[in-house]
Amino acid sequence: MLEIKSSLDWAGVETEIKNLGSTLPMFKGDIKKLCDSIRPEISKLSGLEVEHRRIRSTATHRYCQQQVQKINETLKLFQKFHLMALLSQ
Repeated sequence: MLEIKSSLDWAGVETEIKNLGSTLPMFKGDIKKLCDSIRPEISKLSGLEVEHRRIRSTATHRYCQQQVQKINETLKLFQKFHLMALLSQ
């Protein structure tokens, strides 16, 4: 299952997404766009994580968790679309 817990997990998840995308070559461009649209969110998460390590407040921790949830929701949606595309072949 594709899921991140911190910004450092993105490299592995992106590789998995691209591997899943190779099973559906007709959506190769869409998968590239998906990865390109998630990268700014990962950068934002990375900045929030740096701020949390610097400040150590519950508010910054909450912002990090909200960003992680937002990214994971996108990844879950991708997994559902991928499954539907596989089943429709």
